[in-house]
Amino acid sequence: MTLSLSVALIGCGTVSPVVADSPRQLHQPDVLRLPQGQAVQSTDGIHTPEVDEVWHSDRRYRELETELINAMAALAALQAKEATR
Repeated sequence: MTLSLSVALIGCGTVSPVVADSPRQLHQPDVLRLPQGQAVQSTDGIHTPEVDEVWHSDRRYRELETELINAMAALAALQAKEATR
């Protein structure tokens, strides 16, 4: 029982390689810009932005978050260095 469960779980973790020209490959833009008043259909219903909106993909959001964390760490290091002078 444990062995079959382990095999099933490992099998679920297998990822098929993505071929760049594959017709099954989905495109997800890094940034989605929604103009004010332009209705957009989503799985949760229709969304109409009251102001211009910018939405970031999960990957792009994580990149921006990492850049911010690194910039804050660099600033803290610079401030600590200045404080010791």
